Amino acid sequence: MLAAVILLLLAFVYGYLSLRQYTSYRHRIHADAALIIKVDADRLYRTLAADYLLNSSHYKGSKRPKRKTGLDIPANVFIYTVYSRSVQTYFCSLPVADTAELRVFLKKTLGITRFKNTGKYILGSSANGRLTVAFNDQTFAAAYSLKKENVQEILEELINGGNFLPETDPRIKKLKALTAHLAYVFEEYTGTGQFKAGHFHMQGDFNFKGLQVQGKVFTHRVFDKDAVLKLWLDAKPVVSQQLAPVQVKTHTIYPDSLLKYSNGYFDAELSKPVNHADTLITYEYNDNFEKVAVTRPRIVRVPGINSMLSARPTGLMHQLVSQGILNGAKVDPQLFPLYPVYTKHRPSAFLLSTNENAAFSGLKIQTPYFFYLEADFSKIREQEQFPLVETYIKTFGKLEVKALNVKPGLQHFEMDLYFRLKQVNALGQLF
Repeated sequence: MLAAVILLLLAFVYGYLSLRQYTSYRHRIHADAALIIKVDADRLYRTLAADYLLNSSHYKGSKRPKRKTGLDIPANVFIYTVYSRSVQTYFCSLPVADTAELRVFLKKTLGITRFKNTGKYILGSSANGRLTVAFNDQTFAAAYSLKKENVQEILEELINGGNFLPETDPRIKKLKALTAHLAYVFEEYTGTGQFKAGHFHMQGDFNFKGLQVQGKVFTHRVFDKDAVLKLWLDAKPVVSQQLAPVQVKTHTIYPDSLLKYSNGYFDAELSKPVNHADTLITYEYNDNFEKVAVTRPRIVRVPGINSMLSARPTGLMHQLVSQGILNGAKVDPQLFPLYPVYTKHRPSAFLLSTNENAAFSGLKIQTPYFFYLEADFSKIREQEQFPLVETYIKTFGKLEVKALNVKPGLQHFEMDLYFRLKQVNALGQLF
């Protein structure tokens, strides 16, 4: 009898979860969707529940405020871009559970300060104009746009329940087949992300049409042995149309005129801090009680940033000087006011460094990765050079991202983010 009850209970739970999975795909993704990211909420809940049993002391010791959102979170949440808007604009829609709680959540947590009743739904926006929301008794829709694009038309379609991606769409089938905490699909490319103990892993395929990647074996410069951040990109930029000028204070930078001198390799590293001679200006009163400026020399420590660009340096230097980017052998302080940046060049390379006496290694080694990024957050914190950044990286140990060229038009990347606590699930350490 007991066994029958347990089997019946398990069958009910399985059926309930299966129903949640099925309904979560219905009427949630706009028909014009481009890049679609799936967040498997049920899988995340199960992962956190299991990790709580294994590491209960970690969760009991933390103070996480309980927020009522007024939303009915489905088994899967979809965040996506659309073809009719830029890649810097993202959309999402969710079922509504309680409109009163939702209003409070939008005001206190999401910073929605302006609301307008259109008659069919409530429209709201944040003070900076980047976040726009719309909701009625059944549906909540949101758009976040870095470019502050007009998104009301799409939000209205999501609220009114029309123009959705059909369940027979091949991308929906691919998303259903991807069993992971996170998954994405874009055209024919897919990828997944998984939260593990002390570690988040993500992998996937892509084709970045703005870069020309050739071959499967690449080379990179030998980095400084004390580097805590290393990055290289061995791919030539493809400019299919004229790029818009970039305005930085009084400088107008023309990317087209600079990119044409690139040979397709770029790297950067963060090494030991370097000492810079600086002048401290204070004000004192002299014997006549007059306020006068007093200058005192001092030594300040700045981050040791080094970078190399494979290029035709003569033409590049001419363009940098003519556009006012370079002033002698230094980058104009208006463009980079934080620290002095010095330049050097070789027959086929252009060098940038915060160290006036930096010596770049001419040695190169082979690698299967055309892109690579490694950041040792523990050692970056030890340098105490980035106090604002340290707040956001305090839970992280190390980041590694690498990309392979599988074949023309197909690249593959892998990302590993390691956390400081090895035994606690990475998801539990994010909040």
